[in-house]
Amino acid sequence: MPLPTQQHQRRRPTSRYAQQMLEKQSLKEIYGLREEQLKTYYRQALSARGETGPYIIRMLERRLDNAVFRSGIAQTRPQARQMVTHGLFLVNGRGADIPSRRLTVGDVIAIKEGKRKKALFDNFEKRMQGARLPNWLALDVKGYGFKVVGEPAPEEAAIGVDIRAVVEFFAR
Repeated sequence: MPLPTQQHQRRRPTSRYAQQMLEKQSLKEIYGLREEQLKTYYRQALSARGETGPYIIRMLERRLDNAVFRSGIAQTRPQARQMVTHGLFLVNGRGADIPSRRLTVGDVIAIKEGKRKKALFDNFEKRMQGARLPNWLALDVKGYGFKVVGEPAPEEAAIGVDIRAVVEFFAR
């Protein structure tokens, strides 16, 4: 008699619901969201004009923690989130410590003057030389920050999630 690990077991193909749920979970994990936050983004996207899926991506990309990550100041989104919650940034000259804050075109994000001496920002200018920013952000190395110069393109985000499956999941 074969051992349980040696038995051949058939796997059922994953259902459409399971695929949609996995995509939703992936999206939540990538951006560090809770379920309720993602539902709120979905509801806001439903009431907006245009396609729901790309609009969700645009909203997620415009979050302050994601913009800090995309600018290259932080190596990961969790690190960017922590940097924001610890109050290291100014948005338009005012302190900002809410990672989900949505940025708009024209917003200027900079590292606080007193925080620039932290080991985290050693060699900032040199490190940011090779940074590849998305088209909607413009780096200001001298000012220790960046500026939002446009709207993020969903295709540019390239997160690897089937956003249509996420929309279909919430549309149930």
